[in-house]
Parts: sequence; structure tokens; C-alpha cells
Amino acid sequence: MLPESVCSIHSKRLFRYFIAVIVFLSACKPELEGPKYTSGTADFSRYVAIGADYTAGYLDHALTLEGQRRSYPALLSSCFSVAGGGTFRQPLVSPGNGYGFDFVKEKSRGRVQLVSYINCLLQSDLGLEQLSVNAADIGWIGDQGPFNNLGIPGAKSFNLNSQIFGKGTIGNPFFYRIASDTGGVGGLSSTTLGDASLVNPSFFTLWIGLNDVLLNALAGGEANGSPTVQITSNAVFDASVDTIVTSLTSNGALGVIANIPDLTEFPFFKAIPYNGLLLDSLQADSLNATSPPGINFTAGANPFVISNPGGGSIRQIREGELILLSITMDSLRCYGKGTPQKPISSKYVLDSAEINTIRQATLAYNAKLKNAALLKNLAFVDMNAIFKQFSAGYVFNGVSFSNQYLKNSVFSLDGIHPCSRGYAIIANEFVKVINAKYNSNLPLVDVNASPGNLFP
Repeated sequence: MLPESVCSIHSKRLFRYFIAVIVFLSACKPELEGPKYTSGTADFSRYVAIGADYTAGYLDHALTLEGQRRSYPALLSSCFSVAGGGTFRQPLVSPGNGYGFDFVKEKSRGRVQLVSYINCLLQSDLGLEQLSVNAADIGWIGDQGPFNNLGIPGAKSFNLNSQIFGKGTIGNPFFYRIASDTGGVGGLSSTTLGDASLVNPSFFTLWIGLNDVLLNALAGGEANGSPTVQITSNAVFDASVDTIVTSLTSNGALGVIANIPDLTEFPFFKAIPYNGLLLDSLQADSLNATSPPGINFTAGANPFVISNPGGGSIRQIREGELILLSITMDSLRCYGKGTPQKPISSKYVLDSAEINTIRQATLAYNAKLKNAALLKNLAFVDMNAIFKQFSAGYVFNGVSFSNQYLKNSVFSLDGIHPCSRGYAIIANEFVKVINAKYNSNLPLVDVNASPGNLFP
């Protein structure tokens, strides 16, 4: 420690130094001011986000407080705040496991987390543990609105103007939770678009359409008569988009429309290789001895055996066809799943015909979304192209991101929805097209400040 006299001398010298610095900085003040952000021709004072899972900030199979706070609309509202943006209210859930819903199996679930375990081969491995649902996140809070984030997990295009979408037992549980009217007046609920109008939006983002094909893909391409998992027809989708965009722009609001990515590139559909059946020569010979004609095995990597839709016949899966991550991995590793004796059920597979149907619907939806933006002179963000960049590798400030499962991924643990860093990247793509279209100069989000997937 310095003697007291020395400290005193240093203090006096430092004080004179700081005075000189302050005088100097005062003289240079105009040059040291930060950038002046402007909204250009847009008005961000009353921003509303319309959409589904991605808009809500859904990740790790659930709607969580962390996901909501790092959703792309929340990040955008932060960017808007430096250029005239107003209050942005989200229907926040409680801290904890959040609330998720499997629309294919129609059951509630909590979020998932990554855990270490010993797999059936007695090897150290990583797996997913599903946590309990936070019951406090199911109750109605619609009287706390209106809300600026109207991203409704599970929503399809035609749901946003439905008057039963917010009803208790027959509607969507996420919209029921936040709907201004759940059917108490006249037996019909408010609509998502109607609740958006309560904000009188001056600016909006619209990202809808993914669930119109995703729910079918999650069911292995098999609707089996369930309207929930049927692919929305082009006619219904087109009419729904027209209704949505007309409503959002009716008071002169400007905004951004995003198209939907090719979901067959998601880790949920790509993580398991089609030829992941690894055999030695003895195992291959044993299977060949009992396999039906047309199914053959060799030592090394082999295509799994799958059931054709409708059951009965089996075959080996072809390259380019996809196995869903919902199948139990240990069943493939140790218990003969994917062999002629235990073929993989078609509900866990997207075959070439189903993939083609999904891609054709996606192309048609995206054409409609782009045309809707052009007709109303709105900004348009090609998320389909952005997500394809993830396949090749996406770099932000020297950090690489990909669409691989878990490692450096833009996707969360469910392999379907983005992680927090993924949502930050998405927010930046919105910012870029907003700045280009409306002559604003909004700042970008620091992607690397958001967390990635948490490993045990």
C-alpha cells in the first residue's frame, strides 16, 4: 500500500488530469455523440408481431420466459426503441419450465433439457429430458392485454381470423390464454387479428405458414383424417393471407412479411442418417438370410428398413428420405429397429412423395407471401434463403452457426425451433430489410450476446 502522502499527491495530480480531460471532451462533444438512429418512412411507435411459434419465441419444445424475452419481436422492439419505438407488451409466462403442447399427440409438455446418460451400448451420451409443465402458464390473462406479441404456437394461417381459436376446450391453448374474449360474449372468441387491431398498429411483422405444413411433417406426412395435421390447401392459405394483410394495413400501417423455410432442412428431420444401420459381415449375412427380395445388407453402413404408409409392405429407405428425431435412438442402436424384423413405422418417416408434397406447398405459400408484400409495397424477408445459408454455414462476427443438431446450431434442443442465438440472427435479417425498404438505420442485434444451447 502506498503511504498516505503519496496517495494524496497522486489524487491531486489525477484530479487536475481529469479536469483537463473533461474540458477537452466538452470541446469535442459533437464528434463524440453516438449515431443518430431514425425510422425513415416507418413509424415504430405501435409495433405488433403476428405469427406462430417462431414469433412467440418458442424453443426447446415449449414457450418459456427466456424464449419470450429473446424472441425476434422482442429484439426488434429493442432496436425500434432507439428510433421512436413505443411500449412492447408480451404475454409473459412464469420463470421455469414453461408450457408446451404437442399438437400431433394433443398433449401438454414442459420444455426439454440436455442431460448426460449411458446409452444402451454402455457409452456416455447426451439425451433429452422432458420437464414438467408449469401449470401457472395455462390460465387466462387476456384481461392484461392488449399485447404487442401475438405469436401463437401451433397457429396455421386460417386460424388467425377464427372465432373459435380462443375458446377453451376446442381452441388453441396458447391463444385461449391471451385472447381478449374467450367466448363469453356471444359464444365466440375474439380473433388474433381482432386483438391486434386493439393496438392500432403503426408497424407490423407477419410470419405465418410454417405450421400449415410442419404439423403434417411431424406426423410423418400422414394426416389420417385429422384436420390438425392436414396440409392447408393453397386456396385456403391464399385467402387467409389476403385477409391478414388487408386487416393489418387497413389503418395505413407498414410492415414486413417473411416467407417460410424448407422444413426438411431442420435438424429434426436431418439428424438421423438414412444409412445409419451399421453392421459387421456376420450381422449382414444373418439379415440377408431372412430378408424378403429387394432388401440386401453389406458390412458397414446400410439404409434402415421402413414400413410403407398403410403398413404391410416394407423396404429400405432411400437417400434423401428422412427419419424423424421423435424415434427413440436406443431402439435403433440396440433393439433391431430399422431391420426387416422391426421396420421403422411410416409415422417416423418422410418418404420422397411426402417430401415433394411438403416442398410444393412451401413453394406455393412463399410465392403468395412475396406477392402479398409486393401488392401492398411492404418489406419482404426471404427466410427460406436465410435458412439455406445455415446449411452452408452462417458467420456473425467470426462465429460460425449451422443447422446441425446441437453443435453450433441456430436451432434449439427440439431441432425445430431456433435457439436464442437463432432468434437473434432472425431479428437481424428483419432489421436489414426494414432499413433497406424504409430508409431507417436501425442497429443490428449482437448475436453472440445471446446464449446457445446449454450442455450439461
